[in-house]
Amino acid sequence: MKKKMIIIGGGISGIYLSILLKKYLDIDVVVLEANDKPLKKLLATGNGRCNLSNKDLDKAHYDGDIKPWVNDIIHDFDIVEALKDIGLYTKYMGNLLYPYSESAKAVQTLFLNRAEEYGVKIICDEEVLSIKKSKYGYFIHAAHQDYQADYVTIACGTPAGKLSGMKDRRTLFNSLKVDYRPMRPTITQLITTPAYKKLKGVRMKGEFTLNGHTEKGELLFTDYGISGIAVMVLSRYARPGDRILCDFYPEFTDQELYSIIHTLQTMSGPYDGLVHPKLVPILENQKNPVSFLKHLELTVKELRGEEFAQANLGGLMISNFNESFEFIHYPHLYATGEILDITGDCGGYNIHFALASAYSVYNCLLYTSPSPRDT
Repeated sequence: MKKKMIIIGGGISGIYLSILLKKYLDIDVVVLEANDKPLKKLLATGNGRCNLSNKDLDKAHYDGDIKPWVNDIIHDFDIVEALKDIGLYTKYMGNLLYPYSESAKAVQTLFLNRAEEYGVKIICDEEVLSIKKSKYGYFIHAAHQDYQADYVTIACGTPAGKLSGMKDRRTLFNSLKVDYRPMRPTITQLITTPAYKKLKGVRMKGEFTLNGHTEKGELLFTDYGISGIAVMVLSRYARPGDRILCDFYPEFTDQELYSIIHTLQTMSGPYDGLVHPKLVPILENQKNPVSFLKHLELTVKELRGEEFAQANLGGLMISNFNESFEFIHYPHLYATGEILDITGDCGGYNIHFALASAYSVYNCLLYTSPSPRDT
């Protein structure tokens, strides 16, 4: 009788693992997905273009317990060749890896086509409520029915985003003794005081510093505070009450910018050649416009809620696992992707880890499963 793997979660990590298992191992694979369709969150990746990875995989881009073996898994995973193996061709644009289609929808379709082609069974609208060790493997209690499996992989991601299914992942582990770091949103916008509502929609490049961490990039003013890629990267370090320092003209010293403004003020419309039109009335009311442009301080009131975040910090702690992401105290129970306490920056890091961790589980089963498929 064939062994069975149940994968909890139909995100990119779970679907990729299901494809590998069915392509290379002779086992039954069932994916249980809480949403009405798998890979929904993938559609928002890279603003719909599907940023898959990054050339710079330094561990500084990840939060969590990056043990040496975790770092090796991240670096040793050849994502370009792995995706080519399932028919997805990719290209680097700068440091960022994208599919040639530059379409997250096309990537979603390809993954689902491969899963169907290899015989993966995907059951949607089926939220898993608990996992228990049983005499014959694992007992999975779900919203509509119960399941038995020889192997289980938890790949249900985090509550971040509007399409995340269940809100509290800890209910899955009530009957298991595991270490879990409480989750909080990251890669998200910041609600600040002051909030420059009149600048809503204005994007400004510069250098932004929070708690000793500096990020170069773009800031977007909103009616509640600030957004933009640089801000979302820094959000992992933010706590209420922290201050973010904004330098919109890092290429100039204070004195150089003062000289530029002093020269412009001898002309009509002095700021028109320097800043966005929405910023002009604000600068005109500043005693020291250089201070606003190079030393603007905003206080973090709070991080915007989970439903707006791209990821969550926290999750299942790495101390639970061996080097194949198998629970040390629960043989044949694995976890991959965002449910683990490994969270990457904006820029393809989380998808890279989701795929790399799934490949690690597959690689473990490839050498331990009693039923490898001839290829």
